[in-house]
Amino acid sequence: MIRKFWQRLVAHSMVARLLVAQMFVLCLLWLLALVYVVHDATRDKVTLELGSTYDAIFAVAGNELTEPAKMRESIRKVEAALRDMAGVDMSAFPGPSFIVENSEGILYRSAEVPPGARAGALGELPLFESGGNTWRARTVQSPHSDLRITSIMPADGVNIFLRLASRGTLLLPLLISFPFLILPAWLSIRLAQGPWTKAMADLATRGPQDLRPLPVDGRPRELVVMFNRINALLARVSDSAQRERAFIADAAHELRTPLAAMRVNVEALQRQASEPRQQELLDGIVSGNARATRLVSQLLRLMRSDATGSEQEEEICFDALLQERMAALAGIADAKGVELELSGEHELYLAGRREGLVSLLDNLLDNAIKYSPEQGKVWADVRSADGCIVLRISDQGPGIAPELRERVFDRFFRDPRQAQSHSGSGLGLAIALAVARQHGGSIALDGAGSMGLCVTVRMPLSAGRGC
Repeated sequence: MIRKFWQRLVAHSMVARLLVAQMFVLCLLWLLALVYVVHDATRDKVTLELGSTYDAIFAVAGNELTEPAKMRESIRKVEAALRDMAGVDMSAFPGPSFIVENSEGILYRSAEVPPGARAGALGELPLFESGGNTWRARTVQSPHSDLRITSIMPADGVNIFLRLASRGTLLLPLLISFPFLILPAWLSIRLAQGPWTKAMADLATRGPQDLRPLPVDGRPRELVVMFNRINALLARVSDSAQRERAFIADAAHELRTPLAAMRVNVEALQRQASEPRQQELLDGIVSGNARATRLVSQLLRLMRSDATGSEQEEEICFDALLQERMAALAGIADAKGVELELSGEHELYLAGRREGLVSLLDNLLDNAIKYSPEQGKVWADVRSADGCIVLRISDQGPGIAPELRERVFDRFFRDPRQAQSHSGSGLGLAIALAVARQHGGSIALDGAGSMGLCVTVRMPLSAGRGC
């Protein structure tokens, strides 16, 4: 039960843990101070220095010596007043109590005086045991008569602790101070967490491909140690990713030559084949070779889109580039009977890398053409909005289910409904997304009316700050 309560309250929050730790330290320090007070009280005579009380009892006893009952009642009232002023709960603390006597005998004895209590010599503080407790007595002589008063107080730490607790010395200051301490403690923790919060905000702005080392200049020592470990991890991840990209790029590049040679040889065999069965088999080899060549090209594009590269950014007229790529793919569209339509604004410039943008447009337009039905239509619309270039490419194909519109950006993932009917590598949208992010943009998928898919690309204009 306590463990579950602790986990629910503070186990998952550093702020809560630090706040509880501060409150615990406060209570511990207060308790140590109280222990010191109790220990000091067990060996000090301060609790028996009741000068004004002695004078009052001497006066009452001297004035009413001839009326013993009245004298006892008056002393009882003085004693009760003393306890009320001290805030002593008699059920928790049996004292102070008094014995008043003269040369003739005991004139008054408090009901709370422990058995075996005795007066000591004047000026001494004798200890005695009674009822399992330790007591201290002090005897004072009246300067004007033979009256003597013996005051008796507990001398052990337990009773003194109970006395302090009954007077609120232990709990009351804590109860009063806690509400006023929690808020400053919380604020101090939040202020101390400022560098950590700023560091987390800086990390949140990074993209998945940004593996640069975290800056440690000006960071607190505690964060520098952690950031150095993270930077070492980022360096290892970056090296591993770089080796992976280099391997894939090298392998894809090496495959292009044998694939091209294979296609030339197979096409030569096609011209010499006389039997329909041979022609059919060679057609299958050519088709497979085309798919493998396309996959190799896509892998090379993917590696280029992932790499930061040394290609310099330039001012590119995006609408003119879109028109150019639509013209380049017009032959593929005509072969399928798909109509391409372009609309929107002109003279929309952005700062980017031409090769990457060509790859983005080719993949999106090729997908739209490939998945459109025969005699279908593909619309491309480009405009500016909120400092961004907004490109929308819509088709009349089968579309993508809403639950898969995020997953299709994963490498090599394809919609299961389309994987059987259309060839592809599952890399086109992954490449397009990588290029868009390199240019500070984003890609979103949505339905295009009752059927088809609408791909929306947003990238900042040259003078924009991002979108």
